[in-house]
Amino acid sequence: MNATTAFSLFAAVALCACNPQSSGSQAPAAAASAQNTQAETPPPASVPAQAAPAQQAQPASSALQTAEPQPAAAQTTSAPVSSVSAQGSNLSATGSSLSAQQTGFNIEINLASDVLFDFDKADLKPEADAELQKAAEVIREKGKGLILITGHTDSKGSKAYNKKLSLARAEAVKQWFEKHGLHYDYQTDGKGAADPIAPNTNEDGNDNPEGRAKNRRVEIVINKTKRLGE
Repeated sequence: MNATTAFSLFAAVALCACNPQSSGSQAPAAAASAQNTQAETPPPASVPAQAAPAQQAQPASSALQTAEPQPAAAQTTSAPVSSVSAQGSNLSATGSSLSAQQTGFNIEINLASDVLFDFDKADLKPEADAELQKAAEVIREKGKGLILITGHTDSKGSKAYNKKLSLARAEAVKQWFEKHGLHYDYQTDGKGAADPIAPNTNEDGNDNPEGRAKNRRVEIVINKTKRLGE
C-alpha cells in the first residue's frame, strides 16, 4: 500500500466517526424543544369549566323572584263578610256554607246544617264557629229587631222526630250567639222537613242526596228596622 492510498483510508474513517456525534447531539435538542413547547401551552379547558356554574345560577334567582309575589293573592277570605254587612243584597260568602240575601226590611241568612252539626245531632261542631262568626257580624251591624232562627231537616225520619231535631238545632245556634255577647230578641222554631228548598227525591223516585243536603239547614232572619219595645 502506498502513502496516497493509506491517507485516503484514514480520511474516510475519520469522517464516519464524526457524523454519529452530530446526529446524536441534534436529537436531544429537538426533544428538549418539544418539551418546552408543551410546557408553555396553557390548558384550554380550565376557564370554561369554572364559568359554567355562574351561567346556571341566574335562572334559579329569577325563578325565586317570580314565585315570591304569588302568596299576596290569597288575602281574600274575609272580604265577602264585609260586603254582606255593607250591602245586604247578596250575602253569599265564597268558600263558605253561609248564604243570605236582603228581602225588604229583613236579612235572611242560610247556614248548612252539615257544617254546623254531625248527623242526627244538635250539638255544634268546633268548625261551626267560623260560620257563626260571619252571621254574628251581620247581626251586630244590621240587627235592630226580632231575630228568628228556624231549623230544617230533610225527609228522612218521622215528622215528629225531625221537628224536634230541627228545633234543638235552632236553640243551639241561639245559645251560641248569646254566649258570644249577642243579646237580642230571639225566636226559635223547628219545621222539620215541612219547608224544603230542594227535592229530597229525583223524578224517578230515587234518593236525591244533594237535595236533602240543601234542605238540612238553619235559617236566620234578621229584622233591621228596630228593637222590640222601642
